Amino acid sequence: MNAIVHNQWKGFLDMGLALRELEFTLMVAAGMTGKEIAKQAGLAPDSVKKRIASAMFKLKASNRPQLIANAIRNGIIAPLAILLMVCTVVIGGTPDLERAPRGKVRITRIAKPGTRDDLLYNPFDYV
Repeated sequence: MNAIVHNQWKGFLDMGLALRELEFTLMVAAGMTGKEIAKQAGLAPDSVKKRIASAMFKLKASNRPQLIANAIRNGIIAPLAILLMVCTVVIGGTPDLERAPRGKVRITRIAKPGTRDDLLYNPFDYV
């Protein structure tokens, strides 16, 4: 399966988006604006806007966050951190999650007779 990587995101080709649409979707997922994407790709901002709009149409999204959510839901893009965790589990390595045992802790409360800890001051008590 062909894939491209941008920042912390991995996108899979042949899943419904064209190469440029997938590339720009990954850049949107990385938090880049349309102008930043255009500058990096060497294109006009309108060209980027049209490609993102095309990807939104294909994934039935009405805004950019929904585009990213639908792309993740459909398995078109995935964060690399999740892929790293999956690979770790598949290989058989598990992180050590157990904490070292602590000694027993005792908390002792000394109450003095005739006093309360939760006294409330009410100014109308003295009127």
